[in-house]
Amino acid sequence: MSTRRAKSTAALSSARSIDLTDLPLGFIDVELGTPPAELINSTKVVVLHPEQGPPAGVLKVARGVLGAAELRTQRRVLAELAVHQGLDDEWRELVPRILAFNERTDATTSVESYRPGMDLAAVLASRAKCATELTASALTAIAPLHRRTATFVGMDNICYLRRWVIEPLADVAYMCQRLDPRLVAKVDHLGGMLRQALIGQRIPVSWTHGDYTPANVRVADAHGRVTGIVDWGGARPGRPAVIDEYLMVLTVACLVEGAELGTVVADRLRTGGLSRAERDALGVARERSDAEIGKRKRANAEIDEKVAILLTWLHRVADLWRKRATPPNQHVWLAANVAPVLKAVAAGYGPLGYAVSRRNSDVDGRP
Repeated sequence: MSTRRAKSTAALSSARSIDLTDLPLGFIDVELGTPPAELINSTKVVVLHPEQGPPAGVLKVARGVLGAAELRTQRRVLAELAVHQGLDDEWRELVPRILAFNERTDATTSVESYRPGMDLAAVLASRAKCATELTASALTAIAPLHRRTATFVGMDNICYLRRWVIEPLADVAYMCQRLDPRLVAKVDHLGGMLRQALIGQRIPVSWTHGDYTPANVRVADAHGRVTGIVDWGGARPGRPAVIDEYLMVLTVACLVEGAELGTVVADRLRTGGLSRAERDALGVARERSDAEIGKRKRANAEIDEKVAILLTWLHRVADLWRKRATPPNQHVWLAANVAPVLKAVAAGYGPLGYAVSRRNSDVDGRP
């Protein structure tokens, strides 16, 4: 099943124009006709323009089970965030509102308010030298969601380990079993390492976006003032906030370096963690959090940097696999995005610094 998205930010032709002031939003009949065969089971995104004036909304049409589920999730998430007591109106201005929603047998349709600005990904393409500043701006924009919905949990609870480590590891192990069985042992090694590194930690969990990448952040200009955070179909409560933070940092690096995620993550592991500029961007966004929740709590809640990198990578590749968002040539994708990370960890560049050749009892901490 394909999950490719066709996005258009140009004005629609007159045959496809939809004036939101003239049509009942709950019953918009999209004048797109039957989609091309390659768009079946995909989500198509179209910016809606009136005959004159700025964009008025964003239409999303999902054809397929996964796309429809994502649109339903986004609708529910945005409704919950709209009434969350910890969030204020200033932050909610960054988030789209659902204007219309309709489910039919052949498609699920959602219309949401348009967030003005440019994609951060496009800005980075032309202003790579400003990556630190732009990353800090994006991280600062999402920070209120994390800190105002945060609770602290202990990692001695097997339920948390299952949700954050065991389940995504099972997805990665399955994809390796199908595409390159030689990597399965390395997945097991990574699992033992992450469990050992996380057990006993007390970390903040909160609402997270789940797909916090430059493509889902809108900025007013090349200086990076954030005007919108879009595509909330992967959002969930009660997840480690570091996953949003590190996913933004790592995907910015992918764009700037022109590299795949696996290459970037493996490089960070081998060189000891994030670059100084990446740490600076994280530091700027966390200053306000320190002021609100207290530096003592922040210090007690720190996750080892390499653990945070690996946890973020793990959730990213597992999410892409579950959403069928990997390219058709999955062997190539695995070789670029999964294998380099597993090999780096097996070579001793993980957070605990020992190689896969050590006995499993050592890895798991069992006598």
